[in-house]
Amino acid sequence: MNRPAKKHSVIVDPVLIIGTGLSVLLAVIFYVHEDTAQALGTVAGLIGGVITLQVQTLLKEKRRIDHETRVGHMVSTIEKIPWLPDLMEPMLRAAKHVERDYGDTPAEDACRRAFEECLRTLADLERGHFRAPYGDNEVFLRLIEQARDKMCVTSVPVVDLKWWREPVGRQYWRAQLDALARGVVIRRVFIYHEWSDDLDALAREQAEAGVKVRRVSADRLPPPMRVISGLWDGTCGHELNYTAAGEAVYDTFTVSPPDLERLMRQFEMIERSAVELDEPRASDPAL
Repeated sequence: MNRPAKKHSVIVDPVLIIGTGLSVLLAVIFYVHEDTAQALGTVAGLIGGVITLQVQTLLKEKRRIDHETRVGHMVSTIEKIPWLPDLMEPMLRAAKHVERDYGDTPAEDACRRAFEECLRTLADLERGHFRAPYGDNEVFLRLIEQARDKMCVTSVPVVDLKWWREPVGRQYWRAQLDALARGVVIRRVFIYHEWSDDLDALAREQAEAGVKVRRVSADRLPPPMRVISGLWDGTCGHELNYTAAGEAVYDTFTVSPPDLERLMRQFEMIERSAVELDEPRASDPAL
C-alpha cells in the first residue's frame, strides 16, 4: 500500500521535474547551437539555476527536519511525564478553540496571558520555588503529615496571632499535635513586639503540648529576620510574604538546597537570640 504513494511523491518532486527539463533543454541547445562559447554560457546559467534550486530545497528540507525534531522532542517530553498528556490535550484544545473562534478579541489576549502566567509559575518551579495563597492550608498539612524528624518554625504574632485562633489555624495546630504524637520535634520561636496575655497563653499552650518554644523581641533582630518561616525535615522551606502593615499576602515554598541551607542558618540565628518563656529580658514586661 505504501509503494504507490512513494512512487507518486517521487514523480511529482519539483526538483526532479525541473532537473529533467533542464537536461532536455541543454541537450536541445547543444544540438541546435554549434557555437561552443554560447552553449557553455547557457550551460553555466542553467547550472547556477540548478544549484540555486538545490540549495533552496536543502534549506526547506532542513527547516522541515528541524520542525519535526522540535515537535518530536516536545511530544517525547510530554509523554515522559505520566499525568501531563491528560492535561495538555484539553489545554491545547481550549487554546485552539479560543484562537479560532475569538481571534482579535480580548479573549485571545487573556488566553496568551494565561499561558505566560503558567510559564512564569513553571520557571519558578524549575528553581524549586512555588507559591500558595495565604490561608490555603493544603501544602502545610501535607508537609506536617509527611514530617518524620523535625519542624523548625517562627511566628510573628503581629501578623498571625488572630490566625492561630481561627478554624484554619486550629486545623494547622491539630496537625502538629499529631506530628508530636509521632515523635516529630517542633521548634518554634515567637518574634514579638509586645508580649501580651493572649500571646503568652498561645505560647504556653504549645509548650505544654511538647513544642520547644522560645521567644525574642523583634528589636533584637535585624529586619530581614523578623519573618514567618518554616522548615520540614530539611526538605521543604517556607516564608510568608506580608506588607509593612502586617497584612499577609502569600506563602512562598522552596525545595532548593541553597534556599534550605539559608533558611536553616536564619532559623538557628533567630533561635540563638531567643529565650525560654520564663526567662525575661530586662526590657520585657513582667510575666
